[in-house]
Amino acid sequence: MIVRRATLEDLHQLAVLFDEYRQFYGTSSNIKESFNFLKQRFENKESVIFVHVKDDTFTGFVALYLGFSSISCSTYYILDDVYVTPVYRRQGSARQLIDTAILFARHEDALRISLETHRNNYQSHQLYEQMGFVKDEEFQTYHCFLK
Repeated sequence: MIVRRATLEDLHQLAVLFDEYRQFYGTSSNIKESFNFLKQRFENKESVIFVHVKDDTFTGFVALYLGFSSISCSTYYILDDVYVTPVYRRQGSARQLIDTAILFARHEDALRISLETHRNNYQSHQLYEQMGFVKDEEFQTYHCFLK
C-alpha cells in the first residue's frame, strides 16, 4: 500500500471514493457533484489531496486546504477530510495518510495542521492525539451557516 499525491488524472476514481465519504456523513450519493467539487479544487489549486492505494484501488484519502494566520503571518493547513473505505480500516491506512499530510505541511513550512471532528469519534481522537495533535481547550468554534 502506498500514499501519493492525487492528480487530475485520478479524479474519476477519487470522486467515487469521495462520494462514499460524503454518504458516510449522511448525504445522498451524487458522483457528478463529487467529481465537480474535486475538479474545482484541483483547477483552482485550493486543495492538496493524498490517496492511499492498494493494487491500483484507492482505499482512502486525506484532503488539506490552505489557511492563513494573521497573528503569526504564516500559513497552515486545514485537514478537512480523511476517509478510509470500511474494508481497509484498522490496518494503518489513516495513520499513513495523516503522516503524509504532516510531512507535506512541514515541507511547505506551515505553522500547523488544524482539524475538527465529531465529539463522539473517540477512535479518531485517539489516533490524532497519538500523532501529536493537541485538543484545543482555549478556543470555541462558531459557525454562521449561509445555506
